[in-house]
Amino acid sequence: MTAFEDEIDQNWQVFHQQWTSQIASNWAQLKGSSSIFVDSYRRLSSLNALRVYVVEKKLDKDSAAFFLEAHNDALVSHVSASFGAWRGSLQSLRSCVENTLCALYYKDHPIELEQWKTGAHRIGFSDLMAYMERHPALSGVDKTLTGLEMLAQEYSLLSRAVHGSAATFRMTDQINRILLWSTDPARAGMWQTRERHVVNGICLLLIAMFRNEFVGMKLQNVRDTLYYAISATARSKLKTALKISISRP
Repeated sequence: MTAFEDEIDQNWQVFHQQWTSQIASNWAQLKGSSSIFVDSYRRLSSLNALRVYVVEKKLDKDSAAFFLEAHNDALVSHVSASFGAWRGSLQSLRSCVENTLCALYYKDHPIELEQWKTGAHRIGFSDLMAYMERHPALSGVDKTLTGLEMLAQEYSLLSRAVHGSAATFRMTDQINRILLWSTDPARAGMWQTRERHVVNGICLLLIAMFRNEFVGMKLQNVRDTLYYAISATARSKLKTALKISISRP
């Protein structure tokens, strides 16, 4: 090992010690925002319930795997946000939207799914959205209740974070300063808004797509968790338009 390599390795040891110890410190500083993360976890319970009781029963194993990945993306976003890695948490939310749409697309396209497994098929967000907007299962459902408009808007915002096309999504605050994370409470509030809208949109999309599963007294346990994820306005519209009642458990 050269002296130069030895110096780099020593720098790595210092860097590794600093960032691993900083995680615990960040969480301690963000405890003042703990209600944000409690509310987030309640919302994420709705994705888990939808996965177990709807997606895995209505989709084949391979297409359902996309939604499992979407659920995992949402959890990664939650954990990343809990220690202040905001940009990474927003990137995971973007992936969550993509994987949800892929699950529903590949459910209807088994040939393309087989091609995807070999790397021979890829589909972009615009094409996924165009397909979902024409989906017969969503025919007759008010656009505000399909979740698609909300997901399209959030995807656009989250893409700006992924591509670094807006200063508000940068982690660095000075040209000569590197920041892996930030404990600024304002960042927590910004993340909370994005995560709340993404989960709300996904839940509405799955309810609209499989609405026959929710009528009457069906899936009461799932509807109990959905209360924490779906806005009051959307809950009221669901009850009026689709006869699906979601109330506080």
